[in-house]
Amino acid sequence: MNFLDRLSVWLASSFSDSDTAAIRGYSFNLVENAGQFTVELIGAPTFDESDSDWACDEMFVGSPRSIPIPEAVHEGKWESCQENMSTILRDFLEFGDETARILKRADAVAVGFVDGELAVVYRAEPIRI
Repeated sequence: MNFLDRLSVWLASSFSDSDTAAIRGYSFNLVENAGQFTVELIGAPTFDESDSDWACDEMFVGSPRSIPIPEAVHEGKWESCQENMSTILRDFLEFGDETARILKRADAVAVGFVDGELAVVYRAEPIRI
């Protein structure tokens, strides 16, 4: 199974018994530990791009909490990991399945290392009245 398929299965499993209606922002948190990289997903009740701590208020966490990121994606470097994961997630959000639609119900989806800046990879269009 390739990484995109594994990501999709993980998300589907995580969302299967979850009420995500109140989630306004999702963050794909990247973690490096001893040369290994993982990704975890959290959902937060708010999204505020001007507040770098918006993703700290976790009301949803993927299950299991994280999955490994293959070396072909991270290339052994955090910069490659963040850049490649951003591309993967943008493509997934644009062309993905029902789990992508669940993520896009939020105001935003971001990706970044837990001790670094988050990059928004999806932002909902404001509703104009």
